[in-house]
Amino acid sequence: MRSDYLSCYGHPSISTSHIDRLADEGVQLDNCYCQSPLCAPSRVSFATSTYVGEHGCRNYWSTIEPHVPNLVSTLKDEGYTTGMFGKNHLFTYDKLSEIWDICSEVCLGNYDNHPDYKQAFSSFELDQNHEYNVTGRLTDEAIEFMGGVDKPFISWINYQDPHPAFTCPTPYKNMVDPVDIELPESFLNFDKDAQPQRNEVWRRHSQMEDCSEDDMRQAIATYMGQIRYVDECVGKLTEFLETKGLAENTVVLFFSDHGELLGDFGMTHKLPAFYDCLTKIPVIIRHPDRRWAGSKFDGLTEEVDLVPTLLEMLGVEAPPTMVGQSWVEALNAGNTNGKESILSEAGGGAPTVKEPIPGHVIKAPQIPTSFGPGAMLRKGDWKLSIYHDDQGELYDLSKDPNELSNLYGDGEYEAIQNELTLDLMKRLLGVKVRDVGMDWPTEKYPIDVRFEALQKKHLDPSNITGLKSPSSDISVSKKSG
Repeated sequence: MRSDYLSCYGHPSISTSHIDRLADEGVQLDNCYCQSPLCAPSRVSFATSTYVGEHGCRNYWSTIEPHVPNLVSTLKDEGYTTGMFGKNHLFTYDKLSEIWDICSEVCLGNYDNHPDYKQAFSSFELDQNHEYNVTGRLTDEAIEFMGGVDKPFISWINYQDPHPAFTCPTPYKNMVDPVDIELPESFLNFDKDAQPQRNEVWRRHSQMEDCSEDDMRQAIATYMGQIRYVDECVGKLTEFLETKGLAENTVVLFFSDHGELLGDFGMTHKLPAFYDCLTKIPVIIRHPDRRWAGSKFDGLTEEVDLVPTLLEMLGVEAPPTMVGQSWVEALNAGNTNGKESILSEAGGGAPTVKEPIPGHVIKAPQIPTSFGPGAMLRKGDWKLSIYHDDQGELYDLSKDPNELSNLYGDGEYEAIQNELTLDLMKRLLGVKVRDVGMDWPTEKYPIDVRFEALQKKHLDPSNITGLKSPSSDISVSKKSG
């Protein structure tokens, strides 16, 4: 979900009234960036509060073991009942029962098996009774879970919507008239020679030359319908909390793992690139006592900061493995200056494919689109993206918010490019740095991640202090699209 496709973030027509209400009753983070514009790497960064360069998960199917300190296991150790509904893309699939007490796991991929999903930009109506229509069902399952728990709980609802293929059932499919859609400025107007080569390769592999302006308007209108579907479900969830008297002692976090190109630069889906449409995510936090209601945090923040902030709100100590910053103290003081810079990373450890492969057609940005490591730093209004073997990017967002004028390599901007390059290098070198003193708390956290890998596959989680035995009362359903 793109942040700029919510009315509380400034979209002129979508009218996300229930999400807007959350923002009115909480704090809205206006410049929060995900640690990766790809699903699983971003989710791992969120849950563990660690950067991609440390946890090493760089692809769509990456997972972590439950013994890696994370939000869910930390709360489980504090006596919380844990429930997850929707897409996992996070924990090792055969060990979901070790971390979730109740789990309804549904991953639809890109609706790959639907006969109407023919191209990356396909949009169509989803039958109400189709097995892929899960957003409403997951909402009902989460409500049933929360209503049946008599102790603290974490209910994590991972909606598929909005997501390609661009599809949703009525009435949401027809809520927005495609005729009223204004296409992105860069849908047709971009300089491909000034962009990373991966962009043109993905455009060609995904047959975007066949995507007409009407096709793109249909896709955007349907994407907006998907968001309206989610918005209505958010309304059902918040109404349930209020009706059951749970709103006064429940923290609500609304966020997405990354954005969507949605026609920007003539592309859909996502790829290992760092445009704001992909990396700037919506984040709303509602405190039970409505502290910070109606406020906006306009400083730079990162996805890794969300879990430390949540844990402090809940009075739970964050594991020393976590590197994010809690914003509770700053929010209480009305300080919204944020961080000096943010870091985002993506791309698998293989060379960037520089030329389209003849005859190669894909509907989603998988191999080889996901090849080619890159990293991005934003500092103030400047954004620098550097790739292992691809065209770099430098944008002045104060003058070029749509990232259309790449200043990388322009001699006039050599000083700022050099400054940001050094800052990016230091950020990448510092992903393992924790200021926890001389002695690591080995008894509770046996892996001193300052020197060792965050995840050691050979360890038996049952032998690691601090993890409870798996619950025997668990329901796991897994579907693959």
